[in-house]
Amino acid sequence: MAEAALPHYEPRVNEAHAHAGMSDDEMRLAKLGYKQGLKRQFSAFQNFGFVLTNASVLIGVVPLFGFGMVTGGPLALTWGWLLVSACVMCVGLCMAEICSTYPTAGGLYYWTAKLGGPKHGPVFSWFEAWFNALGQIAGCSGSVLAASQLLAEVIRIANGTELSKYQVYGVFCAMIISGAAMNTMGGIALKGTSIASVWIHIVGTIIIVITVLATCTDHNSASFVFTEFKDKTGATDVGYAPFFVFLLGLLPSQWSLLGYDSSAHMSEETEASYVNGPRGIVYTIIAAVIMGWALILGMSFSLGDYDAMYDATGGIGIKVASYVFTRNAGNAGGICLLMIVVSAGWCCGIGTMAANSRMFYAFARDGGLPGSKFWVQLDRRTEMPIRLVWLSALLVMILCIPSMFSEAALGAVSGISVIGFMVSYSIPIFLRITVGDKYFVQSEFNLGKWSYLLGWIGCIWTALACILFNFPQVYPVSTQYFNYTPVAVGGMITFAGGWWLLGARKWFKGPISEIDLDKPEVKEDISTLDVKTL
Repeated sequence: MAEAALPHYEPRVNEAHAHAGMSDDEMRLAKLGYKQGLKRQFSAFQNFGFVLTNASVLIGVVPLFGFGMVTGGPLALTWGWLLVSACVMCVGLCMAEICSTYPTAGGLYYWTAKLGGPKHGPVFSWFEAWFNALGQIAGCSGSVLAASQLLAEVIRIANGTELSKYQVYGVFCAMIISGAAMNTMGGIALKGTSIASVWIHIVGTIIIVITVLATCTDHNSASFVFTEFKDKTGATDVGYAPFFVFLLGLLPSQWSLLGYDSSAHMSEETEASYVNGPRGIVYTIIAAVIMGWALILGMSFSLGDYDAMYDATGGIGIKVASYVFTRNAGNAGGICLLMIVVSAGWCCGIGTMAANSRMFYAFARDGGLPGSKFWVQLDRRTEMPIRLVWLSALLVMILCIPSMFSEAALGAVSGISVIGFMVSYSIPIFLRITVGDKYFVQSEFNLGKWSYLLGWIGCIWTALACILFNFPQVYPVSTQYFNYTPVAVGGMITFAGGWWLLGARKWFKGPISEIDLDKPEVKEDISTLDVKTL
């Protein structure tokens, strides 16, 4: 896949822009109230690569493949993927439309403030920022935790050494710190990572699917892959309906289709972001849907006897993936396939920390973080919010501390990520189709009359997902398999809500303009902005 494969959109520059010494991107940003602080250095392809890295279907599908196999089985994985993909595409298209109008690093946080208007904007944008931060932090935690657990499997297969949960957490911390260091190196490192990640995800997916299918000698039937229902959670044994288990089994699909908001967070660093930002969202979802379904089908057809798999792995997600790879490709081949996924998870951690730091940067720029003046300072060499990269890394490591004590940590972190991301995605979409309709002006990428139908579908799915993924994942419930998703989400709501009631509501007004838009010369410059519909 070459960079030219993505349509290139040249920023327009008219005489007024040239007179002001600004590019079209800078003029649009000025119209939204911000100066160009971050360095605008990413092309359309690099933006796409960055978003694909954050979505990281490989680190979503492969580690949680076993979770789906015991929570609904092949039926939930195969058809659940298509169901979730349809809902996610509705959400993504609505986000792309808003991104085209508001291409800022604040992303959804900024959109929410504007669409909520003077009355509702501040409170909605406050909670939007914290939900998005929770999703970003949990997404990074889950991706790198999965990568570290897979790396532990590589070590076990290679020399028979079983790493303890404490050692796996140490590997996890090392991967987070090295990922933060890559961010510290600047734009060249991020560009290189995003391009490498595209190849890792696309070529890696092809290699994995072809390898497991070609080396498997006892392929499962289509009936098994498309119709077999399995429940090893114990939910049906205690009275829950099979359909409830099917819904719980949607977690791997939804977790694998997150993170595409990073295109918006990188918009102040992307050329022609009012077009390339939305395209990054939509293209990533399309690519992720295709790659994810291919992985699910390939691994399901190559699983072999279900009972033999369960006896060998206990249904533990990471071990199921390792089992599928090694039973078909052998130990050496299985290690190579696992390392592809480990690399994808590490790249995802790098990209997620970058996106989270940009969201924090926008929030701090508006005074929303404690000590905002300290955090908002950009590194002089890289022109990036390096301090916030390391803050993000610290929070990610804190969130994964329970992984040393819980068998359900990966599933719980995945659920936290889903709820944090999906709520943050749905808030601006809900405002766009309700109170914000009178404020919103469609830009280059727009859905026309379809905005409302797609928006309501996305909001309804989000509400359902938020309920589902708070449920226990194993029955009867035990401390070892405790789903701490409600604890983390509830803690964040309590923190953000308490801070709002105790003081933030008095001073936080949402995005603060860095440019006096009422000045005559500014009005004259931005009034010449040429916005056309594609």
